[in-house]
Amino acid sequence: MKPAIVLDKSFLQGASAAAIQKLASSHRLVISWALFYELLTCDTRGRRGCFSKLPKTENPVELVESIGKLMKIEINIHQPAGKPSSHKENIQFTFNPKLLADDYQMPLDSQEAINEHTNRLQSDIKRFIDIAKSNLELFPNLLSGNDKERAAAYRSAEEKITDKVAMLSFYAQLQSPDTNIPFPPHTLLDESWATYRWLQVQMLFSIDLFVRYSEDILEQLTPSISEKIEHDLIDAEVLTLGCLEGAFATREKKLIQWWHLLCPNGELFQ
Repeated sequence: MKPAIVLDKSFLQGASAAAIQKLASSHRLVISWALFYELLTCDTRGRRGCFSKLPKTENPVELVESIGKLMKIEINIHQPAGKPSSHKENIQFTFNPKLLADDYQMPLDSQEAINEHTNRLQSDIKRFIDIAKSNLELFPNLLSGNDKERAAAYRSAEEKITDKVAMLSFYAQLQSPDTNIPFPPHTLLDESWATYRWLQVQMLFSIDLFVRYSEDILEQLTPSISEKIEHDLIDAEVLTLGCLEGAFATREKKLIQWWHLLCPNGELFQ
C-alpha cells in the first residue's frame, strides 16, 4: 500500500494539478474533515481551484477523523490512536462535479454539518485564546525588551515546546475536566500520541497568536481577527495530523518552519 500524506489548503491552492496528480501516484492523499468543510465554504474561485486539481477517480482522497476524536480514543485506551490514515472514513465517494459550478448550492445535510463545525470552532476560539493568554506565565519574556530580545525569547519558547522533557512536565500539570475519565499518565506519552502532538502544535500557534495581539486579544477580537484564528485552528489540526502521519504537504512558511522543528525526519512536500 502507498504511504499516506496529509494535505493542507495552501498546498491545494498553490500546487499545480499536475503536481497533485504526481503526488497521488506515489501517496494516498489525506484531507481532514475540518479542511474539507473549509474548502466547501470557500468562494467559488477558491473551491473550484482546489477541487478541480484532485484526481477524477473514486475516493480521490482519504477523509480522516479530527484530532479530538483521536484524543478520545487515547483517553479511553491509554495507547496511541495510530496514524490518521488508519482512521479514514470507510466510504466510497467521488466529488460532485457541481462543486466546480458558480451556482453550487450545498445539500441541506452538508450545510447542517458545516454549521455544527462552525459552532464548534467558535467554542474552540475561546479555549485557544485562553491558552495564548497563559503564555505570559509560561514564557514571560515574549513581550519584553527590544525586537532582538523578543525574537530570542520567541525562539526560546519554540525550543521549549519541541523539548520532550519540558512538554511532558507541562502536560503532567493538566487536569482532565472529567475526574471519572483521567488523562493518560504523562509517562506513557511520546511523539506518536495525538494528545502529545496536539498540545505541542496548539502551544506553537498560541505563542504566535500571543505575540501578534498580546494579552489584550479579547478586546481586539474583531470578526476579521476571529476569522484568522479559525484558519489558525484548522491549520493547527492539519499540521498535527501531518506530524502523526509522518508526511505533510504545505506551502505556508509558518507551517514549514514548525514542521522542521517538530518532524525533522518527516516527509515534506512544498
